[in-house]
Amino acid sequence: MTKPAERPATVATAANAPWRVRHWLPRGAGVPFALVALAVGFNLWVLRDERLLVSYPNDSATHLQMVQWATTMLSHGMLPFTHWYANLSLGSPYFVQYQSASAVLIGLLGLGVGAPTAFAWTLYLLLALWPLCVYWTARLLGWGRWEAGIAAVIAPVLFSVTGRGFEDQAYTWIGSGLWSQLWAMWTLPLAIGFGWRYVARRQYLFGAVAFTALTIAFHFVLSYLLIAVLVLMVFLKPRDVVGRLRRGAVMGIASLVASAWVWLPWLASREWSAPQQFQVNTHINDSWGPGRIFDWLVSGQIFDWGFGAGRFPIVTILVAVGVVACVVKCVKDERARLLLVMLAVSLVLFSGRGGPNGASEGSNDLPHNGFMNFVLNLVPFGKDLLFQRYVGGVQLAGLLLAGVGVVWVAELTWRWLRASEVARVRVVLRKPWVPVAAGVLAIGALVAALAPGWSEAISYNNDNNYWITQNQPAADASQGAEVTSLLDLAADQGGGRVYAGEPSNWGYGFTVGSVQVYIYMMKFPAIDAVGFTFRGFGLMTNPEAYFDEYNPGDYRTFGVRYLLLPVKKAPMVPATLDTTAGQYALWTVDGVHGVFQVVDTIWPAIYVTRGCNGPADDPCENTLGPQSRGFLDGTKPLQGLYRPIAYDGRAPATPTLTSGVPRGPAGTVVSSTDDLFDGRASATVVAKRSSVVLLSAAYDPGWTVTVDGTPQPTEMVSPALVGVKVGPGRHVVSFVYRGYGSYPLLFVLALLALLCAGLGPLAWRRRLEAPVMRVVRSRWPRLARRR
Repeated sequence: MTKPAERPATVATAANAPWRVRHWLPRGAGVPFALVALAVGFNLWVLRDERLLVSYPNDSATHLQMVQWATTMLSHGMLPFTHWYANLSLGSPYFVQYQSASAVLIGLLGLGVGAPTAFAWTLYLLLALWPLCVYWTARLLGWGRWEAGIAAVIAPVLFSVTGRGFEDQAYTWIGSGLWSQLWAMWTLPLAIGFGWRYVARRQYLFGAVAFTALTIAFHFVLSYLLIAVLVLMVFLKPRDVVGRLRRGAVMGIASLVASAWVWLPWLASREWSAPQQFQVNTHINDSWGPGRIFDWLVSGQIFDWGFGAGRFPIVTILVAVGVVACVVKCVKDERARLLLVMLAVSLVLFSGRGGPNGASEGSNDLPHNGFMNFVLNLVPFGKDLLFQRYVGGVQLAGLLLAGVGVVWVAELTWRWLRASEVARVRVVLRKPWVPVAAGVLAIGALVAALAPGWSEAISYNNDNNYWITQNQPAADASQGAEVTSLLDLAADQGGGRVYAGEPSNWGYGFTVGSVQVYIYMMKFPAIDAVGFTFRGFGLMTNPEAYFDEYNPGDYRTFGVRYLLLPVKKAPMVPATLDTTAGQYALWTVDGVHGVFQVVDTIWPAIYVTRGCNGPADDPCENTLGPQSRGFLDGTKPLQGLYRPIAYDGRAPATPTLTSGVPRGPAGTVVSSTDDLFDGRASATVVAKRSSVVLLSAAYDPGWTVTVDGTPQPTEMVSPALVGVKVGPGRHVVSFVYRGYGSYPLLFVLALLALLCAGLGPLAWRRRLEAPVMRVVRSRWPRLARRR
């Protein structure tokens, strides 16, 4: 039998090389890294003024105050999580009830460089460097440098109609100031990337656990998206579902233990936190429904908002191409299936509870999608979620899909050219410079195609930088100095809160530059104020919205001693002018001496339900605000007559007056010291009869009280204040807040979980896997080689 002739070796040329894109685009990592560097450099330049110290007109004012307060606590050797946060809505254990890990972390940095500097620079750098996170995430998910680089270069041009996603609008000075979400914008993608590596390839358990725990710590809402993606990730490869379930369980349990210091105290205090009632059944909580979301998606308003005024929806088109590419690849490519799952889950969550035809902006009676409302209410604590925030997940998945789509089109184009029957084309393809030129032209075309996005980002951030560098600093130097002098005077006089209007009345137009005065006062952690509503989570959050500035009794209830008004505005209640400064005036309210009162309590009690503990089809609504409205609008606060609160099924305290009409005040406050910022307040009182000493601070079971040195039980008094019964005579009453006390143990558990995640796989390989593999090699050598 004649041996067949051997085929001659094929010479590798540009024309017959494999068609994968890495063989025809410029080789090495230089160009993909150059794309990342372009995106980062662009951000560093256009966002450069975000690093400057300036007053904030949005949620950043609250986050900056949290950082300042954390720095103060840490400088005195105290843990912020265990203390009373007095500055919002008459106080609450805010660092437990809200995502505060980022504030404490930067509070530590503030010990060295100052809290405002640390805050501004982290805002600037986290936002500017985010393309690095996008690149790293794509690489962790197994995509090549080109897919990752292209996704990164698209990241700076995202704009959505909601302005709440992973985009400039969500974080900048003229945007929303969602600083805590900015931290999760980094940890969420990396948690998905490391999580997939561990579930699919048994790599990077420590990274998966660390970034999952950080996402839970940084942002409660986005952690739900992460958990949903991680759970579905297990089922992307049915043949390995048992092993994936095992690895997913290991990662999930370790992540929960590592983050228990966040969610366990929150769970313990959740009953005493208040859902913000005016957001219930609105697009803020429930989003806009699948109809509106789908319309935004296909019309480009999730990725290219503004194109109707001149912006071409290039990012939306690239995302659509990426979806097609992943649909084509998904049968054989798990990575493609994962991106499609990320997009689908994000779209479902972003659609929220809203009706299928969408939700009306600002409506408080939105139609619900019955099926989605039922499903989402089955999710643990799902009634607390803000579904509009999941636009960030849609944008993250879209970026990765766009990178995949661009490379897929480039590969198909190159393959089509190689298969061309035109002789001249085949000759040209053999030229060594052709792949390089083709790659450069393709990248140039992509960058040019993104020109509408570059232009919009430049225009938006130039406007943002104008307000930061020219408008607001001048106002801070002049008007801000005037307001500061008045607030310093109020602090020196001591005792009581400041009122400067609120968003629903004249306060919205009462400003320092472009910052409302009720927000501007957040710069001063030592100033306690009423009026910046719906920023806290304590029980007085909803009653604060019903503060009646024309009712003198409400000033006593809320402990408002000072009015900060426009110089030409007359006080709404009897008050004495202290002084003026420029266009601002400080008044002292007559009859209010601080945060203590001696009052009578009367029937009937006010019965309150928290709402979120009810059936699945009930709205998550705390009735404390509406139930307190009648009391705050009436004359009882001025008369010193308060009602006990029966909270969420608990029995109300027995009133001090069960019948008859009181003759004169229940008693007087002789002297008081107010250090609510340290969770302490005390007063010397003289009670004429059995009465209640009332502290104008939100009720919380962490409050303890002594009367003449003897511990006494606290009680909840309308609208949601903390008080204690005293008998006739002179008494010294001291209130002290004691927060959650198990943090040291939880920190140790978190550290142990991270150590196990980091060292456990190494120990397994050295102590267990090696002996097992020796047995396998000796008995089943083929199986060992296959492995």
